Amino acid sequence: MKVLVGKDADIKEGRLRSVMVDGRKFVVGRYQGQLFGMDGKCSHAGFDLAYGTVRDGAVVCPAHGATFDVHDGKKVTHSGAKDLRVYIVSLEGDDVYIEI
Repeated sequence: MKVLVGKDADIKEGRLRSVMVDGRKFVVGRYQGQLFGMDGKCSHAGFDLAYGTVRDGAVVCPAHGATFDVHDGKKVTHSGAKDLRVYIVSLEGDDVYIEI
């Protein structure tokens, strides 16, 4: 299923935007000009990653600092966290979509 996230211009470098679909949260962001998408809840404590940041190619959870690679969702740091699932993000005109 392809879901509209928003306009391309609204997804700023290093920032995260959340989208809720069927009770599940996802985040979409931009790192080095490339769009990415992943699960929106931290696998360590379930904190909302939309409040996190993107640093050095990883999403950083604001609660306990767990980090997840923007390319493959792999846990970079924090022993209590597990890898996150990543999703295809596409650009159609000015619209950004996530495929879930």
